[in-house]
Amino acid sequence: MDKKILTVYKSVTGFTREYAEMIAREVGSALMDIKEANAKNMSGFDVIVFGGRMHAGRVDGLKRAKELYGQSGSSQLIVFATGATPNEARDIVEEMWRNNLTPKELSHIPHFYLQSGLRYEKMPLADRFMMKVFCAMMKRKKDKTEYESQCERVIGSSCDISSREYILPLLACLKD
Repeated sequence: MDKKILTVYKSVTGFTREYAEMIAREVGSALMDIKEANAKNMSGFDVIVFGGRMHAGRVDGLKRAKELYGQSGSSQLIVFATGATPNEARDIVEEMWRNNLTPKELSHIPHFYLQSGLRYEKMPLADRFMMKVFCAMMKRKKDKTEYESQCERVIGSSCDISSREYILPLLACLKD
């Protein structure tokens, strides 16, 4: 691979970091937590891959990553988001992307969703509380859709639904 790649991530419970490490290993890229990133240490890379968790419909850290990418002089940004939403919930994932990327960015920035899971034991207290309230609401709901039933099963406790296979489309994009 001729391109110089940097994989940057923002991770709270570890899933995004784990996917970023997998991607970096697969393509031989440098790896950096967004806490350490700045325009200077991101410059010199042709491609910036950024990953963050899906949190309340937003990709955590994406706004900062886009700012740094714009200042870095890199020629391409690729974005991935992680979350407990199953890959099959395409409408929810597409809505999340529309909430995070402008129409122009949607057409120019390759973006990927990588289902991951939940680690309640590593979540900040406020996030854990919100998830437990949401889970309780789902349990009380009558006439659930298939997605809602699946969601209720997934968010009831910590789970890991991540897989290396989910990074394959992103790797293919990097290798093109």
